[in-house]
Amino acid sequence: MNKNIDPKQQAVRDEVKAFAEKEIYPRSKELDQMPEPRKFPVDLYRKIGEAGFIGYAMPPEFGGKGKSHLEYITLVEELCYHDAAVGLLCAVGELATYPIIHFASDEQKKKFVPDCAAGKRIPAFVLTEPNAGSDAANQSTEAVETGNEYVINGEKIFIMHGDAADLGVLFCKIKDQPKLSAIIVEDTKQAGWQARTLKNKMGMRAATTGGIILKDVRAPKANLMGEIGKGFRYAMMTLDSARIGVAAQGVGIAQRALDESVAYAKKRIAFGAPIAKLQAIQWMIADMATRLEAARGLCYKAVLKQDKGEPFSLDAAMAKLYCSETANFCVDRAMQIHAGYGYIGEFSIIEKLYRDQRVLEIYEGTSEVQRLVIAGNVIGR
Repeated sequence: MNKNIDPKQQAVRDEVKAFAEKEIYPRSKELDQMPEPRKFPVDLYRKIGEAGFIGYAMPPEFGGKGKSHLEYITLVEELCYHDAAVGLLCAVGELATYPIIHFASDEQKKKFVPDCAAGKRIPAFVLTEPNAGSDAANQSTEAVETGNEYVINGEKIFIMHGDAADLGVLFCKIKDQPKLSAIIVEDTKQAGWQARTLKNKMGMRAATTGGIILKDVRAPKANLMGEIGKGFRYAMMTLDSARIGVAAQGVGIAQRALDESVAYAKKRIAFGAPIAKLQAIQWMIADMATRLEAARGLCYKAVLKQDKGEPFSLDAAMAKLYCSETANFCVDRAMQIHAGYGYIGEFSIIEKLYRDQRVLEIYEGTSEVQRLVIAGNVIGR
C-alpha cells in the first residue's frame, strides 16, 4: 500500500524512522512502565525539539523548518506509528505554540516561539476546566487587571504538559468581560501556579498530563494575546488544526495495528497452517486495511485544504472523528487476531496500542462534539 500522495512525504517517513530507531525504541518500554508519579521526559522532549520536529511547520523566521502542514501531519503519523505517546509529545508542543504564531503580536512571537519550536521551553495549551470540557466557553477562571498585570485565579484540568510546562497559553475571562481572552503566562515557577501530574493514566503515558490550580498568578498585561474577548475564537481555530493532528495520530496507530496483525497472522500456526489462511482472519485484515485507507484519505484531504488556505473546519472534524474511531477498530481487530498474545503486553505491542488509542476519541473534542460540528455544517445552524 502506497501511503504517500506527495513525494516529500517519504523523506519525512525516513527521517522519523531513523530518529525512532535511535531515540524512541530504546526508551519506549521504560517510559510506558515508569512508576508513579511519572516524570515528564524532558530529555526526550529536548531531542524532539533539536530534531526540528516540534517546529516542523512553524515559520523559519521564528525558528521553525517551514514545512507544509502535509509534511507535519506525516511526521505525526509516523511518530505515532513508532510510539503514539512520543508523537503526542511533539504534537502538544506544536498545539500550544500554534495560537502564539497565529494570533499573538510580532513581539510576542519573537519572544516565545523560537524556544518553543526548539524544545527549549515546554508550552501548554491551558483551556480545559473541571466544569468546562466540551463546553469550553463555560470558563470560571478569571483575570483581574491590577496595575500593569493580570492577577489570575481558577483551576485547569487534563492539561497536556501542564505538570511540566514553563509557558502556558491560558484561556480565561477578564473581570467584567463576558467572553474568553488568552494570556501568555511565562512564569510558571511562581508560587501561585500549582501544578501536579495526574496519576494512573490509561495510555499515552510518556506524555504526562497535569492539573493546575491558579492562585493569584501574575502575568504582565503585555502578555495579553490578541484582543480581549477573542480567546474562544483563538482556541477553536487552534483546535481545528489540532484535530487534523489527532487524525494523523489515529492513522499512525491504525497502520501499526495492521502491520503487526499481518506479520503475526503469517507466522502464527493453528490447525496446521498460518492463521492468515483462515477466512475469518482475512476478513478482519481486509476491513482494517479498507478503513485505514479511507481514514488516511480524510486526513490528507483536510490538511491539503489547510495548506491551500481554504476553510477546513468541517474536514478536520470528519477526519478526527473517522480516524480516531478507525484506530479503535483496527487495534480492537488486532487484539482479536493476536488473542492472548495481544492482551498480555509482555508478548506484543498490541496491549499498549489498545491503551494509547482510546484517548483519540476524547481529546481535542470528543467524537460526539465532532458529530455536532459535522451536523451543524451539513444541516445548517
